[in-house]
Amino acid sequence: MTERALTTRWSAFAANPALRSTLADAAFGLAYLLAFLVVDYLTFAQPVVRYGVTPLNLQTGLTLALLIHRGPRLAPFAAVATFASERLVRGNPSEFADLLLLATWLACCYALLAFVLRRFPHDRYLSSMRAAVRLIAGIIVGGFATALGYATYLVECSVIDAGTISATAERYWIGDINGMLLTPLLLAAPQWREAWARARERVGEVAAQLRALALTLPLFAGITGIEQVRFLYPLFVPIIWVAVRWGAAGSLLAIFMIQLSLVAQVQDSQLPMRFIDLQFLMLTLGITGLMLGAAVAERAGALVELATRESELRALLAVAPDAVLTADADGQLRSANNVARDLFRLPQREDPRDVTSRRLDALLPGIVLRGSEGRATFAGRRDDGSTFPAEVAWVRLEAPAPVGTLAIVRAATVRRLAETQAREREELVARAMRFAGAGELASALAHELNQPITALVSYLRASQILSGPAAAAEPRLGDTLSKASREANRAAEVLIRLRDFYQGGSGKAAPVSLPALLGGVVESIDERLRQAGIDVVTRIPTDLPMVSTDATRLELVLNNLLSNAIDALVDCPPGQRRVEIFGEFTADAVSLTVEDAGQGIPPEGLPLLFEAFNTTKPDGMGLGLTSSRSLVRAQGGDLSYRRGPRLGGAAFTVTLPRQPPRAASA
Repeated sequence: MTERALTTRWSAFAANPALRSTLADAAFGLAYLLAFLVVDYLTFAQPVVRYGVTPLNLQTGLTLALLIHRGPRLAPFAAVATFASERLVRGNPSEFADLLLLATWLACCYALLAFVLRRFPHDRYLSSMRAAVRLIAGIIVGGFATALGYATYLVECSVIDAGTISATAERYWIGDINGMLLTPLLLAAPQWREAWARARERVGEVAAQLRALALTLPLFAGITGIEQVRFLYPLFVPIIWVAVRWGAAGSLLAIFMIQLSLVAQVQDSQLPMRFIDLQFLMLTLGITGLMLGAAVAERAGALVELATRESELRALLAVAPDAVLTADADGQLRSANNVARDLFRLPQREDPRDVTSRRLDALLPGIVLRGSEGRATFAGRRDDGSTFPAEVAWVRLEAPAPVGTLAIVRAATVRRLAETQAREREELVARAMRFAGAGELASALAHELNQPITALVSYLRASQILSGPAAAAEPRLGDTLSKASREANRAAEVLIRLRDFYQGGSGKAAPVSLPALLGGVVESIDERLRQAGIDVVTRIPTDLPMVSTDATRLELVLNNLLSNAIDALVDCPPGQRRVEIFGEFTADAVSLTVEDAGQGIPPEGLPLLFEAFNTTKPDGMGLGLTSSRSLVRAQGGDLSYRRGPRLGGAAFTVTLPRQPPRAASA
């Protein structure tokens, strides 16, 4: 066969899982058959009757381990091994059919037991009390079935009398159980290398345990009666020692060594018929070692899990964003994480002082833990005496945990600040939306009113032309039409500037004489001032420099400030209604202040004075001061408020730079 053909066949084999599994089963079965015959040959000692009923059946543990590991489908190998052992090792002369029936019965019993035990995780036999008890119960029941069948077979073959079937079955039963108790040790074969490595690390302890076993094993020698069996109970001491240190696997290995020693010592001696007592001693040793070792392993696993959870809990507390405190039933602190130590300014972990000298109610004065759990807000008290608002959630700890209280504390200062900031942001957004709406409305109004005012200006000019002859007879007519035309033009210019401002325009900056501009504004509202009985006094320095700004926008601002001053003086007695306008300048800026003799702005109204839609007028919209400040700031200046230094009322100051801002000059 060529190399290519071999490669092809090997690839086909590797690609066929069913074939690989079958070959693996066959390999396990053949190895088991050989091991079964060798073990049976070495341990076949002092049968009670001519066939099979020996004190110890180690081969049954090998059979059960095979069927649990590979499955009951290997039961035919168990039947073949039993048949071969009865013929080759035990010399059973029974008929072929009878012997085959016996082998089939034993194989079926072991296969059924393996089928039941395979329904549970067999890797826990050495580390779980529940799994160990389940295994012991299974082999006791399964062993009883096999022993009863074997004893019945011996009666049917006239090997024993029917009256001794019970005693024979009992001896076979205990021998099977002692052998099957070693099954977990065989199932743990994959971990033998790891166990050997651990044993090499503790050679001294292993040697001491072997010496303890060696001191007790010679007690087997010279047993001539049942009364000497009591001297074997010191074997429990090394078995318990090994179980505590090495778990169930170690104790079963020690028991296996004792069993081998027993077989070696009884090979050439005639034991008394009460050897069943020695079997029960071995049974007790095996069950004790398995259960004690499983309990020790389970406890060790629980301790590891507990340590893992404690480590996870410590890590969780270390990274927790909140302060975590635990206190006993009397309220005395037991522990505090790092956040709690920082929040309450307690001693740090490296500090020799201990937090257990504090009480929970000292850190959270007034806390009353009603019920098993709850939430509340308290004033937390730090170690230095300072306080802070604290949100507390607590839960009572009940047994099996140490009785006490677990409290989680969060400083409410940050949350309240965040809530305040969020609320302020919402208000700013709302005001911005309203101001944007007002801007769109003003822009729309300016657009819609532009044409009517333009038409009004045209009509006024036409009226001036048509009233030429009449104006000569009545001079006031021409003067009135001129004023009306001038105001209409100013209104048109204001609308244009407003529309430009709300559309993002920077205005048209030009040198402006503030006294002349102010005179025009006062003149435009002269009739309103006269009707309200208000005296206006201007104190403008003669050397007040000119400023570069948008005259129309500044005129609009001054007009709004004077209108507000007029409204503020409505409730003042006649003769006290006064407005002063004075100007000042420095090397960098020029300012105009409009001050009235009214009541001024109340303190509670100052925070929202320049906010949109904030007004105290019944028919006001709350946009005058907001728009005025925006118009002034667009020119690089500012609009501010203070209590009037001369008249004691409201004083609004318009400050403009002497040099035009870059945006305006552009």
